[in-house]
Amino acid sequence: MLLINLILVYGFFKNFYTYKILNKQVLYLLLFLFFSFLINLIFSNDMSISFPRVFKFLLIIGSIISFKTLITNLKASKINKMYKIWFIIFLVVVLDVIFEIIFGFNILGFKSFMSGRIASFSGDELNIGHYFSAFSLFFLSYIYLNYKNNTLNLILAIFLISISFLIGERSNFIRTISIILLFVVFINEIKIKFKILSFSSLIILFLIILNSNSDYKLRYVDQFTKILTYKGINYYLNNTVYGSHYNVAKEIFKDNIFFGAGIKNFRIESYGEKYENLDHPHNDRRANTHPHQIHYEFLSETGLFGYISFVIFIFSSFYLTLKNYVKNKNLYQFSAFLFVLISLMPLLPSGSFFSTYTSGLFWLNYAVMVAYINNKFRL
Repeated sequence: MLLINLILVYGFFKNFYTYKILNKQVLYLLLFLFFSFLINLIFSNDMSISFPRVFKFLLIIGSIISFKTLITNLKASKINKMYKIWFIIFLVVVLDVIFEIIFGFNILGFKSFMSGRIASFSGDELNIGHYFSAFSLFFLSYIYLNYKNNTLNLILAIFLISISFLIGERSNFIRTISIILLFVVFINEIKIKFKILSFSSLIILFLIILNSNSDYKLRYVDQFTKILTYKGINYYLNNTVYGSHYNVAKEIFKDNIFFGAGIKNFRIESYGEKYENLDHPHNDRRANTHPHQIHYEFLSETGLFGYISFVIFIFSSFYLTLKNYVKNKNLYQFSAFLFVLISLMPLLPSGSFFSTYTSGLFWLNYAVMVAYINNKFRL
């Protein structure tokens, strides 16, 4: 983000770009969200913790505006080169994941400490599935636009879903399969019967893997599917560690209903004595750096004011994006929109929205999503 901000400043001083870009609706939306964070900062329980995250958002604003400026000023061929670089990096990650699936460690020697999970380049963090989800549609879009082959695109879509399944990150698998299915339904021009046949075959493949691999069966069936299908959502909320995070986040929100405890203050508040006796089987494990769910995170840390501000911000962005997409049918814009939309899926565990890694992937996709607003490029 720092680098792309420096590119923006350099471009302005060298007169490569026009200042007109700063008068667009996207900038106003970003500033609206930033000022809502500033107001939240005033009411933060511990301002010293919130301050760095709030002002980091200035870097995010700069990087988004810079990206939009690049898209506006560069030729289509150069923009395509950027997506080609993303395509190559993603392909390297895919090959690395396959290498680890086969040999048990990645090309740098990293290996997962958890059965049924893939580490790849994320090492002990075990979150390569989030990156995979964030860039999978850009990969498919690049193939679709440069090779114009619907059959190849469908095969690759099924392949990416399979790889996401084998990575073993359940929440990110749900997000990945959701966005790829939506992409195939709305973009791929193959007849519906072939789509149904292809994804039916995929389901059969998953069933074979689940019946032949105990690690995947444990993660996707014993620990997850049965909870959702047999016991229900309430059982999940009341009897899992994630449920304990959500539960204490709910209580923090109730105690700070209007402005929340402050951005990044969950890591302090969740350890508080007042929450030691909450009625939850896993309450002793309630405390963490974040609630592991974006909606609980916003409600507990920014309250109703911050949550409503974010809802206004994101739905206004969606409106402008879809309005532009209907006119120009930009595939990269639609891909980014799907990722941002699915990132806001409720209940599913997620990384901290205000962390560097999670927010980096979110805001990069948001930047692509809004870069083409009032822009006629059809890449």
